[in-house]
Amino acid sequence: MDNRECILVVDDDFMNLRVVEYILKDEFEVIGVNSGEECLSYIQKTVPDMILLDLYMPDMNGFEVLERLKSDDRFKDIPVIFLTADDDKQTEVKGFQAGALDFVTKPFIAEIVRQRVNRLMELSRLQKHLEKEVRHQTAKVEERQRRMEQMSLQAVQTLARTIDAKDAYTNGHSYRVAEYSVLLAQELGWTEEEVEHLRHAALLHDIGKISIPDSVLNKPMKLTDEEYNVIKSHAAKGGEILKCITAIPGADLVARHHHERYDGAGYPDGLRGDLIPKSARIVAIADAYDAMNSRRIYRKNLSPEIIRGELVKGIGTQFEPEAAEAFIRMLDEGRLVIGESAEKLSEEGAGEDVPSQLLQQVVETLHNKVPVEERDALTGLLSRSAGEVQIAEAIQDNMGCLAFVDVDNLKRINDTMGHKAGDRLLMLVGAILSECAKNSVVCRLGGDEFLLYMKDATRESAVACVESIMKQFHQKKEEDVAVRQASLSVGLCMTTPMDVYADVYNKADKALYYVKRNGKAGYCFYKNEDQIHHNHVNVDLIQVKEALKASGDYNGALNVEYREFAKMFEYVINLQNRYHHEVHLVMITLENQVGDRLYIDELEETMAYMEMAIKETIRTSDICTRYSSVQYLVILLEAGDINVKMIVERIFSNFFKRCGNKKMVPVYSAVRTDREE
Repeated sequence: MDNRECILVVDDDFMNLRVVEYILKDEFEVIGVNSGEECLSYIQKTVPDMILLDLYMPDMNGFEVLERLKSDDRFKDIPVIFLTADDDKQTEVKGFQAGALDFVTKPFIAEIVRQRVNRLMELSRLQKHLEKEVRHQTAKVEERQRRMEQMSLQAVQTLARTIDAKDAYTNGHSYRVAEYSVLLAQELGWTEEEVEHLRHAALLHDIGKISIPDSVLNKPMKLTDEEYNVIKSHAAKGGEILKCITAIPGADLVARHHHERYDGAGYPDGLRGDLIPKSARIVAIADAYDAMNSRRIYRKNLSPEIIRGELVKGIGTQFEPEAAEAFIRMLDEGRLVIGESAEKLSEEGAGEDVPSQLLQQVVETLHNKVPVEERDALTGLLSRSAGEVQIAEAIQDNMGCLAFVDVDNLKRINDTMGHKAGDRLLMLVGAILSECAKNSVVCRLGGDEFLLYMKDATRESAVACVESIMKQFHQKKEEDVAVRQASLSVGLCMTTPMDVYADVYNKADKALYYVKRNGKAGYCFYKNEDQIHHNHVNVDLIQVKEALKASGDYNGALNVEYREFAKMFEYVINLQNRYHHEVHLVMITLENQVGDRLYIDELEETMAYMEMAIKETIRTSDICTRYSSVQYLVILLEAGDINVKMIVERIFSNFFKRCGNKKMVPVYSAVRTDREE
C-alpha cells in the first residue's frame, strides 16, 4: 500500500494529467480525474492531502468545484492550487478570494510545480500537526481540569466533614441536612439529576464555617453582637469558596443563601420569596430541623412537639410554604428517616480518579504548620498571620508562656536617626528572639511588636528566657550608637491547653501595658486586679525607680525628640522665670564645604560623630535634640556667656578627633533667653 501523501489532479485534458503525474510521482501518490463531478465523487471515498484544480472545465469549472469544497466541513481545509493558462490578474484575485492557496500556469514548468506543491504541502503538514497538538493539549487541559474539579470537590467535602467534626454536638450535621434535603426534594417531584446535585450542594452548605474561630463557633454562652456577625459571615464566605466548583451546580448558591428567610428578614442578602434559589429554600428547612433535633453545647435537643411547632410557625415567614408543609407532612407520617452513620458522605465523595490519600492530606492541612515562606521580610520571623496560627495551635497542645514584646522608642529612633537605624533595631530584636527562643514560636506582629510563645515553659524558665533576651539586647544595642535609646518591654501570660489564644493574647497585652505604664524597660506577668492592687505601693514604686534609671541612661544629646525638647524648653524657661536660672539656647550646624558633594550615608555618619562629641561634652543637666538633617539644639543651664563658648569649642574639638570627614565644618550660634520682668 502506498503511504505517501495523496494529490488529486483535476483537469479535462488527459495530457495535462500525465504531465503533472510525471512531475510529482516520485514524491507523492498522484490521482487524476477529468471533471469536477469526478473530483467530488472521489473525495467522498478518499480525502486527498491536496487538490490541483483546473480552472476552466466544461460542465463545472474550478470556481464551482472550490465553492462546493468550502461549503462542506469535511473538505473545506483541503489545500487547493488552481491550474490555468490564464494570466489575468483579476482571475488570480478572484481565485484567492474563493479560497485557493496558489496558482500554477500552463504550460507546466516542472521545478515550479514541485516547488509550489512542496511549499504548500509543508504548510499543510505544519497546520495539521498544529491542529493535532492543539487537540492533544486541549484534551490534556480538559482532563486535568476534570481531575482538578473532582479533587477540589473531594477536598471541599472533606473540609465540610472536618467542620462538623470540630464539635461533637454537630458531628454528622452536613450529612443529615443533605439526606433530609433529598427526601424533601423527592417529595416535591424533583428529577433524579436535580436531587443528586442538591445532595452534594447540601453537604457543603456550611463550608464557610471553616473561617469561623472555634472560640466563637463553640462558645457555650450567648454570643455578642460582634460574634453573631462573625457566625453569620459563614454564609457569604461559603458562597465565595464554592463559586469556582462547577462540578456541583448551584453549590455556591446553597451555601450563600441557606439562611435567607422567605419574608426577606434573613442574611446575607435579605432575599425574599422566589428570589431565594429553590435549592437553598429546601436546605434552609432541613438545616433548621436538624439544628433543633440535635444536641448543642448550650442546650439539649428540642422535643418533637416544640420542633413541629417551630416549623409550623415558620411557614410563610422563615420557610417557603409549599416546601415547609411537605416537610411537616413527611414528619407527621414518619417518613423523615435517614441512616444514622455519616460514612455515606465519604462514599459519596470518593472517586476512582482521586488518590485515596488526598482526603487525609486535606484534613491534615488544617493542623499542619503554616508554610515557612510566610515570613516577615525585614526580620525573617514568621509573619503575623502565620505566627498567630502556629501559636494558637501550640497553646492548645502545650503548657507554656506567651510573651508580648514591645520595642520602646522605635518611633523616636526613626524620627531622629532615620528608618535605616529603626530597621537595624528590629532586625536585632528578631535575631535575639530567634536565638534565645528554642522550642518556641516567634512572630512579628508588625511595627515594634513581637510575639514569643515558649512551649512547656514554667514561670521560672520563662523568666530566665526573657531576662536572657533583655540582657543580650542591652549588650548588642550598645554596639550601635543609633539605637541605644531603645529598650524592651514584655508582657507575659502563662497558658494551659484549655486556654484560648485570643484570651491569652489579651492578658499578655494587659501585662505589657502595665509594664509600659510603669516606666517601660521591664517585664511583668499577667495578674488579677486584686493581686496588682495588693502590691501596688511596693511593686510600682520600685519598678518605676528602676525603669527610670534604665530608661534614663542620660547624657543629654538626642535623648528627646523635637516635640519633647520644646516642652522641656518651656519648662526650663518657667524655672528661669521663677528661680532666676541662666539659660542659653545653642544651635550647632554642620556646614558643607563649597564644591564638596556629600551623600546621605556620609552625612549620617558625620552627624553620628557630632552626637557622640556632644554627649561626651555637655553635662547631664543639659538637654539636646536633633533639630534638622544638619543641626542640633542644646539647652545649657547656668553656663555663663564665657563658658558657652568654651563648651562649644570642646564639642568641636571632640568632633574633629573622631571625624575624618573634612567636607563638613561645624559652626554655632548662641542666644541667652531673657527672664520675664
